[in-house]
Amino acid sequence: MDERYCPNDGHGMARDVCPMTIACQGREASFDMPGWYCGACGEGVHSGADMKVSDRALNRLRAEAEDHRS
Repeated sequence: MDERYCPNDGHGMARDVCPMTIACQGREASFDMPGWYCGACGEGVHSGADMKVSDRALNRLRAEAEDHRS
C-alpha cells in the first residue's frame, strides 16, 4: 500500500476526493479534486494525473469567460 506523509506536519495522508473552487475572470467553478489529504491539517498533495482534473475545470471556466465576452 502506498503511504504518504503530510509535508506540513508529518501526519499520514489518505487518498480522497475533496471539493475545490477556482476563480477566473470573475467567474467561479467548483469540482471534486482527487489527491492525498492530511486528516490533521487539511493539506493536499496532487499528482500530475490529479492536476488534470483542475486543468480541465480551469480550461472550461476560461472558455466560458471568453464566450461571455464575445
